[in-house]
Amino acid sequence: MAGRFSALRYRDFRLFWVGFVIAVSGQQMQWMIEGWLIYQLSGNPWLLGVHGIAQMVPSTALTLYGGALADRFDQRKLLITVQFLFIMALGTLSGLGIAGMLTAWHVIVGGFVLSAIGSFEGPARQAMFPHLVARESMPSAVGLNAMIHPATRVGSPVVGGLISRFVLDASDSASVAGGVVFAVTAAAVAVYAALLWRVHLPAVVRARGRSVLADMAAAVGYIRREKVFMFLIGTAYWNMAFGVSLAVLFPIFAEDILGVGPDGLGYMWGAMGVGSVAGVFIASSLTSPNQQRTLLVGGAVTMGVFMVAFGLSQWYEVSLVLLFAYGMGASMLNVGVQTNLQMLVANEFRGRVMGIWSMVHTSVRPMGELQFAGVAAVATAPIAATAGAVAVLAFALGYGWRSTQMIRLQDLRAGAQAREEG
Repeated sequence: MAGRFSALRYRDFRLFWVGFVIAVSGQQMQWMIEGWLIYQLSGNPWLLGVHGIAQMVPSTALTLYGGALADRFDQRKLLITVQFLFIMALGTLSGLGIAGMLTAWHVIVGGFVLSAIGSFEGPARQAMFPHLVARESMPSAVGLNAMIHPATRVGSPVVGGLISRFVLDASDSASVAGGVVFAVTAAAVAVYAALLWRVHLPAVVRARGRSVLADMAAAVGYIRREKVFMFLIGTAYWNMAFGVSLAVLFPIFAEDILGVGPDGLGYMWGAMGVGSVAGVFIASSLTSPNQQRTLLVGGAVTMGVFMVAFGLSQWYEVSLVLLFAYGMGASMLNVGVQTNLQMLVANEFRGRVMGIWSMVHTSVRPMGELQFAGVAAVATAPIAATAGAVAVLAFALGYGWRSTQMIRLQDLRAGAQAREEG
């Protein structure tokens, strides 16, 4: 257990990590309330997919560029600048909401702006935190960083749901309820920026002498040569599009199938979050090279099976249990991909490779949300969930389990482990 948390011994990583926990806690409330607001203010499931596309476009266009900048410039200063931009965008949404002027299209445009800003945040953060600990504590740092999103998903959406329910009952306005949640998120991001200001980033050798475009091309070439990275990023791509993106349908399930309000929606996100934390702890015990197939394929299969079950469930309490298991599988897969990337990527390419991973992690999800929302609009939400699950299971069992890159991944991890022990 001490080894699992050894990265917290380092002051600068501790400041970064605590600040990021606070920021993501606020963002979990924001992500939960966005879908609810769009569906409440419009009643149109298609707009949930449009919101996803609005986030996808800037992420796809800018994240690799953000990764190149992260390899060239001081990541701490870049992160601080990004947080101030987040605060300005969230403050605008909050002001519109509290004034009772918020519409579904305001939320969609806000999602576009926040996604554009986030394109520079993810690569800088992923490239910075490994420099805040000693090499022997890298697995701990990766695990702790990967734990943040699932852990904050346990309570933050619940708190956001309760806040929005309280404000909705008091004001009878979904716009005002959303505005208050956006304000809480902005405050959380401000705390993160203040803690980043106190972080000391050690001197890092950075790319020089080439254009940013040349750096981006070099990263693409590196990934093409090292096909194991293509395998890992491709696995993340597929499962994000057809598995994790299921969450876009939660407002529809909550409102139309399970008959619960924003507080019940918050508990749905919380149940998935509890399962995600369990998945992190399972993933942290499957670290040996010969366990990577079990981790990656097992996580995908678990997610797919319980997606089907959730889609068929008509009972709220049963659905919470199924979301727990679904979140556990999704987290196992996500932590497995992220840990293998961080352990194997060369330092000089870290920002760009993790930028591409961030692009998949954030921009492919909206594409998945669009297809889930489209199927739900044409057919039903349960049919959309089942179709996504079939795609997840087919990829895991038809390709992932038998892939030669899986064997190569195990060999590369064995080599890295031998070098560490040496």
